[in-house]
Amino acid sequence: MPEFELFDGDCLDVLPGLDSKLVDCVVTDPPFAFAGGISNGMTSRADSQFFVHWLTDVCKHLIRVTKDCGCMFFWCDWKTVGPISTALTAASEPYRPWGVSQLIVHDREMLGMGRPFRNQCDFIAFARNKKTQIERIPKTTSNVVRQYFYYGKHPHHPAEKSLDVARHVVQWACDEGGVVLDPFCGSGTIPMAAVLERRTAIGIETDRGHANVARLRFSRHLPCAEVTSPLLKKIQPG
Repeated sequence: MPEFELFDGDCLDVLPGLDSKLVDCVVTDPPFAFAGGISNGMTSRADSQFFVHWLTDVCKHLIRVTKDCGCMFFWCDWKTVGPISTALTAASEPYRPWGVSQLIVHDREMLGMGRPFRNQCDFIAFARNKKTQIERIPKTTSNVVRQYFYYGKHPHHPAEKSLDVARHVVQWACDEGGVVLDPFCGSGTIPMAAVLERRTAIGIETDRGHANVARLRFSRHLPCAEVTSPLLKKIQPG
């Protein structure tokens, strides 16, 4: 039976307690809005430097808990693709560096905010160990996903992502029965996608309100999934 293990707390506090090489992949939407950029009105260099420094610490733990053959998917924007790759490389061992390999574009099929050009797309950075080959993804797979997703308020989280697109990403990220880690799981969209695709999900969320929403979503929509209470048990490598 698929499981969802949800930890309340900062990922930098929780990740050190997870076993090395525990998860098959990382699929996550980090809080990149504070990284700095004209689009969000935060243009100071210091903000971007802080983001890279903080994310490097996070990536050190993500690399440690991810299997050598694994991969990572990060929702991002135009400003943070480079910092994510920089942080991964800085956190890697020199002979086995991680970095952003490609960029996936989610065409939301409607216009959002922005001037003079209106936003229509979300971006997802695909990262892997430079020596890792991902055979499950067919070579005919496009890096553009066209799936309508409304620009505006959503019911569960201010930065909520498309459940359908998250399911696509989970399918690419690991095989059925694998373990998906989301260290910034918010209201649980990515863990829900993982369980729906017959994977085990580990979520970490620092905001107690969002974490409770995630548990409520699972209890309402996936009652067959085992949702464990935070820190009551620890998933062991299979």
